Amino acid sequence: MNCNIVKDLIPLYIDGCCSEESEKVVEEHIKDCNECKKFCEDMNAPSDIFAVSKLPKTFSKLNDWKASVLQSVLLFISFALITIGVALEARTPYGLTNGFWAFNIVIPSTGFMLSLANWYFVRIYKNKKSFSNYSLITTIAITICAYIWSIFHYEINFLELFAGNDFANILEILWALLLLNGIGILLTIAFCALSKILSNQYAKMLGKE
Repeated sequence: MNCNIVKDLIPLYIDGCCSEESEKVVEEHIKDCNECKKFCEDMNAPSDIFAVSKLPKTFSKLNDWKASVLQSVLLFISFALITIGVALEARTPYGLTNGFWAFNIVIPSTGFMLSLANWYFVRIYKNKKSFSNYSLITTIAITICAYIWSIFHYEINFLELFAGNDFANILEILWALLLLNGIGILLTIAFCALSKILSNQYAKMLGKE
């Protein structure tokens, strides 16, 4: 029989999908034809392609899931802190303590939460280092903008605050402001560090080198 016809039958023969007559034809032919016999053996040989390609695909899906969970957890934590800060701030609508919780909890948490939007664009960055650096810069920039906005919102006039004071008094006022907003400063530093470290890990999960 023509080798081309037998080669067409061999895939069906290997899969057990051809008739008994076709099986006999193939078996008789490959006894005497070394070319078709090798062709049949090559097709019947176990393939490693599926095993090799399946593992990275499964691994990639697992990492995508981990990255999604990480981002979701960070969004939840920052949103929870914002909610707590707003609730505490609502209890002090007037007086000297007005704005305390906004500066110390709401603003740092908002800056971090909004910076997480940059994580959705991780694939446009060349590598995890550049993504990590830009995530840090984004967190700092948004937080600073939020603090500036809050200064105008709460109508804080530093000129009036420092007017008529000598250098020693100005230092005391600055120290008092530092203590008053110490929680916010520490929280901002913590969020910036988290942004740098976790964004690097996030990019690594998604296959960035």
